[in-house]
Amino acid sequence: MTKHRLTKTALAVTLAAMMGLSSAAPAAASGGEWQEGAAVSETLTALSEASPLPEDPAVAASCTNPAKADEIRAIWIAFLDLEPLLVGRTESQFTVSVRQMFKNCKDGGMNTVIVQVRPYCDSFYPSEYFPWSDYASGTLGKALAYDPLEIMVAEAHALGLSIEAWVNPMRAMTESQITSVSADYPIRQWYDSYEKYAENLFAFNGRLYLNPASQEVRDLIAAGVVEIVRGYDVDGIHIDDYFYPSMLDYAFDASQYAAYTAQGGTLDQGDWRRENTSAMVRQMYSAVKSADPSVVFGISPRGVNEQTYTQLYADVEEWVQNPGYLDYVAPQVYFGFENSSAPYSTLIEQWSQMVTQPGVKLLIGLSPYKAGNVDQYAGAGKNEWVENSDIIARQIDEARGIDNCGGVVLFRYAQIFGSPSAAMEKEKKNFIALLK
Repeated sequence: MTKHRLTKTALAVTLAAMMGLSSAAPAAASGGEWQEGAAVSETLTALSEASPLPEDPAVAASCTNPAKADEIRAIWIAFLDLEPLLVGRTESQFTVSVRQMFKNCKDGGMNTVIVQVRPYCDSFYPSEYFPWSDYASGTLGKALAYDPLEIMVAEAHALGLSIEAWVNPMRAMTESQITSVSADYPIRQWYDSYEKYAENLFAFNGRLYLNPASQEVRDLIAAGVVEIVRGYDVDGIHIDDYFYPSMLDYAFDASQYAAYTAQGGTLDQGDWRRENTSAMVRQMYSAVKSADPSVVFGISPRGVNEQTYTQLYADVEEWVQNPGYLDYVAPQVYFGFENSSAPYSTLIEQWSQMVTQPGVKLLIGLSPYKAGNVDQYAGAGKNEWVENSDIIARQIDEARGIDNCGGVVLFRYAQIFGSPSAAMEKEKKNFIALLK
């Protein structure tokens, strides 16, 4: 099915209808990048060639939990993975490269790609609301002559892969970058207006963020997801753990909170922020479902839920125990079995018990990028990823043993397939043997 992008008028009508349905008003890790100057299509082809390191047959033999018939086996493809395929590349070159990228995913046993298309209130597709990303064209606001998202949707579906569009709803460009953004876009208009800036934006460590306390902000975020769902045959919309910046000082939104209490609000400032985030999530969910009920909406919070609640001001427990928020949750359980403070088995059991809303799936986000590395914050388990090459395989197996777990998501493409170390190659072969 071909979808057509909505005009601003059509989007406004859709949003007006949607509003009646609303129930209430780490930067990506580095590593594994392609060498500068390498032909991307040739590099991607090389990545699919067999490694001399075989998987350990004993690993697959020891993993006995069967995959569910509808298991989701997904991989995150971040903006850093897409940048070398796009900047300075022609439409033909990008198409060949992304086709090989998706083929690598398919050959690795994945059935879903989660592709980051709006990391900083910028976009990897022509948008009415957000400027072109410099990670796509090389210059913020400079348009490409082709539509990468349209190509990615077509290439994914041609291989039988589901594709979800991954956006960061609150995180925006830096204060130094905003001055190069056209005044046609709401974020620049807000930045240039003292009143709108105070209402809709705040800056933290030199980066701008959209303020979810503002209904106008939540409307823009909802319009952005409607634009994607109406314009492209995506299978899902996905957001990760970038909510309020971690431990944001209460001074940053004191004026908005004061206005809330002046109108009779009784929540403390932390709970007020959490309600703002929940209102944003509810409206995003309603936006997706109003545009196309078959499109799923999923969220990937931190693996330790207390951190998300206390530091990022997001009440994920509320979302997974009540209707109207999401279709799946994919916590980033980036911890080994031997982690002293947050062991894998304990965390996934906690998540299993937390997810009680019928129809909400639990996916487990996994961290193969740690293969062969010392995990500095794991306490006594810091060498686990150095001493073992079957951690991800065993984690997949254990996740499959949980009744309400619907699959796994792997972080991230280039760190798994892009010039991996010998340790990653061995870890990868062990878990891919389980996924196929």
